Amino acid sequence: MFNLNFTICQIQKGMIEMKYCANCGAKLKDGAKFCTSCGQAIVQKTEPQPKAVEQAEATAQPQPAPAVKTAVVNNEKMKQVAGNYWSWLASACKKPFTPQEGPKYAGVITLLIEGILFGLSIMLLIRKIARAVMSIAEALIALLSSPIPTIENRVGFYVFFGFFLITVIVAFVMIGVNYLVEKSFSEAKHPNFVTMINNIAHKSVYLLPLNLLFLLSVMMISDQNLSGLKFSLVVIGLMLAVWTIAILATGYEIVKPKFDRFYATFAIYLVDAIIYYIAYSVLHDSFYVVFKEVIDRLLNI
Repeated sequence: MFNLNFTICQIQKGMIEMKYCANCGAKLKDGAKFCTSCGQAIVQKTEPQPKAVEQAEATAQPQPAPAVKTAVVNNEKMKQVAGNYWSWLASACKKPFTPQEGPKYAGVITLLIEGILFGLSIMLLIRKIARAVMSIAEALIALLSSPIPTIENRVGFYVFFGFFLITVIVAFVMIGVNYLVEKSFSEAKHPNFVTMINNIAHKSVYLLPLNLLFLLSVMMISDQNLSGLKFSLVVIGLMLAVWTIAILATGYEIVKPKFDRFYATFAIYLVDAIIYYIAYSVLHDSFYVVFKEVIDRLLNI
């Protein structure tokens, strides 16, 4: 009985799958594209594909390459960074010993600006001293026909760059000393080097207006009698005081010190004094030759 039912199902299936020509009614073979009796074209019916298959095929097709985006300067971001920096400077002027979170390299930028202003001021100061010396020499040997040596033309960019470079290097070396001292004397977690730069630049922020004042005072010095030089020297003294306080404050602020804070502060002061001496020696050796040449030539006239 079971075999009979199975045979009937196969016959019915074959009848269902059997195809006939719609034009002449002739029997068609499986997969035939044309009727062998009348030549009528056979249209194959396609079953609809599931959506998942369609999505897979669409995904398999090559997608167009994304257009290359041109790098555009984000002006809004730059304005935001500048605003954060000025906010950082304002908070430093109000409370120098209360560091505020600001741009990552705010301290580095501040020290570089201060170095540029200081180097420019020293260049102008040396040039004006040179002019004053030559004015005196001209008055003393006005009756002589010998050419008067001058160093004014030799005081230019290299003087500015030399003082700028020495100032920046000395500042970063001193901060590095503070970093090493705090790392050695403290049992607490110490800030990284960039944070240390920001903290000290925040404490010494008044160097920025003092450098501007120093530049203005130098520009107002007379070439004939060096009037105003005393005021410029006073400004330099104030700048050294501000920087010294900011540097030594690191020793007083050490958290969980291994020894008394006096020893950390004294170590910072001692090493910084050695750094000052080395910087002075470098500058002295660099510019002493220039002035000695002029003095020798004046004496030999």
